[in-house]
Amino acid sequence: MRRRAYVVAPLLLIAAGIGWLVLGGSAPGPTELHGRGARHAVTVRLEPRPGLLEARLEIHPATPAEVSVFAVMPHMGHTTPELAARGDGPGRYVARGELFTMAGAWEIGIRVEDTSGAEVIKVTTLVGE
Repeated sequence: MRRRAYVVAPLLLIAAGIGWLVLGGSAPGPTELHGRGARHAVTVRLEPRPGLLEARLEIHPATPAEVSVFAVMPHMGHTTPELAARGDGPGRYVARGELFTMAGAWEIGIRVEDTSGAEVIKVTTLVGE
């Protein structure tokens, strides 16, 4: 099963990149992404573009946690430093900073650390110029 993930994930990124090129290389504006880990589900709201941005995160279940985000561009080998997110209500967090350095297909990692341990939940997005 793990071998299949090594094949499917790159194919999805390639398809996303081709779609990005065909559609003109621009993101439609703010987007909402959803991901699930072993213990948490996450919703990420942001405008996927290079430069400074604000990422709004919603973690379920809404237990007190330390949350941070980072981004990886697998096909180019780029990684950004983690941005610490501050609490913004029960289960809600806000991270501000530079998450993407260029346009293209990116994988966002959301690190959630609470009393049950730490996990990283990944979601994929296309970043426009």
